[in-house]
Amino acid sequence: MQTLTLRAPAKLNLYLKVLNKRPDAFHNIETVFEKISLCDTISLKKRKAGIKVFCRHKDVPKDKTNLCFQAAKLLLAKAKRREGIEIRITKKIPVAAGLGGGSSDAASVLLGLNKLLLLGLRRSELFSLAQTLGADVPFFLLGQIRALGLGKGEELRSLRLKRKNWYVLIIPRGLKVSTRRMYQHPRLTLTKAPGSVKIVLRALEKGDLTTLNKYTYNSFEQILRKEYKEIQKIKKALKTSGAVATIMSGSGPCVFGMAQTRKEAMDISNRLKAQEKDWQVIVASTFNIKGGISNHGDHRGKNFFTR
Repeated sequence: MQTLTLRAPAKLNLYLKVLNKRPDAFHNIETVFEKISLCDTISLKKRKAGIKVFCRHKDVPKDKTNLCFQAAKLLLAKAKRREGIEIRITKKIPVAAGLGGGSSDAASVLLGLNKLLLLGLRRSELFSLAQTLGADVPFFLLGQIRALGLGKGEELRSLRLKRKNWYVLIIPRGLKVSTRRMYQHPRLTLTKAPGSVKIVLRALEKGDLTTLNKYTYNSFEQILRKEYKEIQKIKKALKTSGAVATIMSGSGPCVFGMAQTRKEAMDISNRLKAQEKDWQVIVASTFNIKGGISNHGDHRGKNFFTR
């Protein structure tokens, strides 16, 4: 095997509460992760020497600052291998939107190279490498669609919730949010959630969108919507169009809402596209974990729609 192609799914945070600052300057959080059908494609190919990253997206670095480059370098060093590797990234996940695209891409490189180079590293060894790359990276190594994230987000408890959800995502074009600045905000840990993460987990298990509409929560959103009126505008537009449980993902600026069915999600999407041209509107569903790694082809999720 000389090449390998993988799907790298985006994630949504269905609940995200920042608890407190840790002695190591990071923050403890409670979050509910879910992988969705919006995917990047990562293609890996053996080469004689060196790590090369290729991507047509102008905002994705191609040098050693790229998280995929760092993942490959860590893994090759761990395995004491001298092979080179070519990494081609086809971006579908919006960059710096709170959807975890860079982290998912890096996790796919760890999983893919372990398979491509027949390294035989255990999942626990890959997790150790993932933790050094970023707090979200370990989640994308899980063979589960959903997880409760604790600590910095790297302490994971798999959630075996079988229900498939439909989402409408809106990313305002041109709005950039610094995750570092959000974590440094003095009011971050002072915001109060309307309920506990347990309520959200029970509602997800039952498919109770009414309860989710009341208790989905994101600490970053409470701060960001006061600074950027666009966040509030998006939430209002989603609700008016029929979406429920509207919330920002990660540190933003992506805001999403839930729908009961694919048809309902598509109808909401069409109304929003007609309303505002400066928003990227995407419909996605819960990720299908099967078929994540393949030897060829572009295995983008079937349940993927974008403007």
